[in-house]
Amino acid sequence: MSRIEFVSHDSFPEDEYTKELVYICIDGKYRVAYVRKKSQTGGLFWSVASLGLSRNGKKEYYPAFIQDSNFLDRDIKDFLEKRKWEPSGSQNPLVAPERKNELQKPENEPELPF
Repeated sequence: MSRIEFVSHDSFPEDEYTKELVYICIDGKYRVAYVRKKSQTGGLFWSVASLGLSRNGKKEYYPAFIQDSNFLDRDIKDFLEKRKWEPSGSQNPLVAPERKNELQKPENEPELPF
């Protein structure tokens, strides 16, 4: 089982399609952005962030992160759906907990060359 840790959360109530953005850290190594999207029928669902690119006059979407395990996918979506990062496990999708600064470098982390 992979270790899933909360990094940050932000909500976008005015956005038509994306309602929330959550960064998680998987196994202490990989930071991944998941977004809560609103479908055309009004339902909400979690999905990895994706890129929309045009090719041959059509818009195609490519996921920014692909895991090779259905178990990991299920664990991540369970973590997000149950809002396990929140102290109370609230089901209110627009109440954001205190936000961590995901861009702040940890004290003991070496400087990257780029």
